[in-house]
Amino acid sequence: MFAVQFQKLNLKLRRRQNMISNKGILYIEPSARTSRQPLIDDLTCKMTAAFRKGTKGSAWRGVHSCACGVHSSNCHYLLLNGEPTNSLCIHYLAYHRDEVPAAELDKVRQLDCGKEEPTAQELSTPGQKPEPRQPVMRGA
Repeated sequence: MFAVQFQKLNLKLRRRQNMISNKGILYIEPSARTSRQPLIDDLTCKMTAAFRKGTKGSAWRGVHSCACGVHSSNCHYLLLNGEPTNSLCIHYLAYHRDEVPAAELDKVRQLDCGKEEPTAQELSTPGQKPEPRQPVMRGA
């Protein structure tokens, strides 16, 4: 039984190490470790501006959960440069910067959409409960 549990744990660790995609910008899965305060610098502000100017893509059946407890939306976003990203892209730069690979930071540096300060919602602060969603009334 111990051997089976060890194999499952080892498989999870190997998957975790490989959870960086070369497709798009900031498709990563950082650890639960976060900075105490969000890092709001040129890169975070560039990503914020690019994300706001992007378009919402098709919806998926679920959401992604960051290891620190925040959740993504249920869709991807297409930036003006044609690169896809996800709704946690700003969060990753602000709270998990030390885990963002250099190649991903270079992609953000190349964005040319200006700079904008992120909102609290865009930062997705770890440990905060999300705003309650309003029910959708159908066929009233």
